[in-house]
Amino acid sequence: MVGVSSGRDGFEAVADTAVELHIDGFPHIADMDGSIWARFGVFGQPASVVVTAEGGVTGHMGDLGAEGFTDLVERARLGT
Repeated sequence: MVGVSSGRDGFEAVADTAVELHIDGFPHIADMDGSIWARFGVFGQPASVVVTAEGGVTGHMGDLGAEGFTDLVERARLGT
């Protein structure tokens, strides 16, 4: 899992926000030029994208919660 922030407020803000939201248990990067968001069709936060080992991409715009994220991973696994 990798968190990708818009980076509009810089690297330090990304790290601070991850700590504040208690999501600092995995790496986060700042997408300063928006290229990562563009690659995966993300246009705002929150958004979740699952990339399979085979390169398949399944995404969701909006809040998911734990159950929703589990469903997203399952959809990615099934290729739906």
